[in-house]
Amino acid sequence: MDTLKLKLFISMSQTLSFTKTAQEFYMSQPSVSNHIKALENSIGVKLVNRNSHGVSLTPEGEEYVEYAGQILRLQMEAETRLSNISKGRTGYIKIAMLSSTAKLFSESLARFLKIQPGVQVDVFKLEGAEMMKSISRHDYDIYFGNRYMVHNGSGVDYAVTGTEQLRLFANVSIADKIDINDWSTLKGYRFVSVPEMDFALSGQIKSICLSRGIDPDIFNYYNHADTVLLAVNSGIGLAILPPGLTFYSFPNVVSMPIEGEDAVVQSVVAWHKDRLNADIQSFLRVKPICQMIPDGLVQCDG
Repeated sequence: MDTLKLKLFISMSQTLSFTKTAQEFYMSQPSVSNHIKALENSIGVKLVNRNSHGVSLTPEGEEYVEYAGQILRLQMEAETRLSNISKGRTGYIKIAMLSSTAKLFSESLARFLKIQPGVQVDVFKLEGAEMMKSISRHDYDIYFGNRYMVHNGSGVDYAVTGTEQLRLFANVSIADKIDINDWSTLKGYRFVSVPEMDFALSGQIKSICLSRGIDPDIFNYYNHADTVLLAVNSGIGLAILPPGLTFYSFPNVVSMPIEGEDAVVQSVVAWHKDRLNADIQSFLRVKPICQMIPDGLVQCDG
């Protein structure tokens, strides 16, 4: 499939300039214009307005940008998959992970690829609400998530991989002014957080604060937990997050464990009961995952 026209169109949607897009692709400006016209002719609508004031997308063009990106991503995935199959690499697993599970996932993947180097593993980083939707829709084969994301009756089995305390993350410039045992020392500081659409975690965070006499002044929300930590690293605010995020290296961030049953968080590895093919079972047999799965479902390989 010739995807050049789509690539040029997506570039045009970003640069709004035939000249700049031509420079990006080492092409002539007329050549870029001809490709865009050919794309418009093939789908039967005008995508780009061209006039003396410059270039802009038509309403149809603005709508088509997302579809063009999806087509390119799907084509890329298909080409990679078919290339691997042609080379005898028929194994394939799709894994979704939370930012806070990166350490366990990284260790497990490294062990797995030593045993099964020919299996293609596609990895997708999701957060709260995204992860829960994906589990319910059976989008992926294996999930590295939190216990609250897996519901009984969803056709999903899971193993608890850790029970830990949420942590308070603070910028090093104010860390010495905060006493984790005296939450009055947090008053006056702004917070940054995961989106409220992650109802369970955001609700747990607010409950922790309120039960300790703090009404958190949430300055901003970020879609990924590691981005929340980036905000803490920049001094934007405090954050309460799972401890696994200490895996990420942020030099200006200090973390402090929060005591109490209300601050407990459980991480899990989950999989669909009806999708236990040989590759998935092989992944679940690597240490330390296999040691956490009850009832002898799998035997450890390494």
